[in-house]
Amino acid sequence: MKKLLLALSVIATIAQGCEQIEKKDGTGNENGKSIVRFCLDDSSVNGGSASTKLTGSSDEEALNNVEFIIFDDSGEYVTSLLTDGATAEMEIYEGSYTAAAIVNMGQSHAGENFSYGSVDEISVPLEDNSKGNLIMYAEKSFTIDESGADVNMEARRNVAKIAVGTIKNEMKDPVFQKQAFEIQRIFVSNVSGLSDLRGENSPTVWYNKNGLWEDETDDIKSLLEDDNIDRTIALHGEYSQEHYYYVYPNDIADDSYDALWSPRFTRLVIEAALNGKTCYYPIPFGNIEANHSYIINNLTITKPGTDNPWERIDGEMCNFTITVVDWEKGLTTDKII
Repeated sequence: MKKLLLALSVIATIAQGCEQIEKKDGTGNENGKSIVRFCLDDSSVNGGSASTKLTGSSDEEALNNVEFIIFDDSGEYVTSLLTDGATAEMEIYEGSYTAAAIVNMGQSHAGENFSYGSVDEISVPLEDNSKGNLIMYAEKSFTIDESGADVNMEARRNVAKIAVGTIKNEMKDPVFQKQAFEIQRIFVSNVSGLSDLRGENSPTVWYNKNGLWEDETDDIKSLLEDDNIDRTIALHGEYSQEHYYYVYPNDIADDSYDALWSPRFTRLVIEAALNGKTCYYPIPFGNIEANHSYIINNLTITKPGTDNPWERIDGEMCNFTITVVDWEKGLTTDKII
């Protein structure tokens, strides 16, 4: 019986443990089919640890459930299987196929009228993601011949991550140096709320527009906001605690700072109080891509913020470049406002 081994791993992680699973002896099958073996060993990600390279992050590489879907070379549905385990097997005939894997959605999408084109019609609300259960997608074409085949697939998250590490109080004006500076809330605004499985579509639904909640649910807010921080930072002091948020890609080309809403860049916003008056430090991120991390390691505050979360900071602009890397590498950058 010929065997096809498909190993699914989160992109940019260490190798999965599929090689540890004992392989069956390859013998011919009377019905002309081959055993397709899917291997998902999520316990081997990060050496079996549930933590990631970013302190305090949940398991962003967890493979909790996977729907494997097989299409023939014309894009027609062949077979599928939804599994909660690390391995699964099914039989298919020799030939050319495309395998798709939908990770962590916990439901079956495939069926008789499902085709390869149907994959692009699946929309995923942002709130379907949660810490420790991020939606991912993988696909790869392969061929089964007389010798069988082994296929490795890389799963990519359709969310991106925005994070800030240490916030420092380095007020330059002697007047502001004497005033109490408190971090009250950190959130992301202008966030796309709907994505396809590949994380390639432009925003059509928006959450926390201009930093103002409308009818967003608690599940949405939990991904986009940390409130009640209430941490006072003395002059030349710092607040060191990673705050991270999962957002969908945003490819809007032109930014806006108008109070009247229009599509614009996603922002990381620090809400603070200076001498008891609330102010904001909005940091725009242009061209956010799926499965990428955007991390500010050290954010240095040098002046009062804006009156509203959608406004541009006057004077010393927050001009900086975000370095985009594969999620696992966790490259960081320091910024001054």
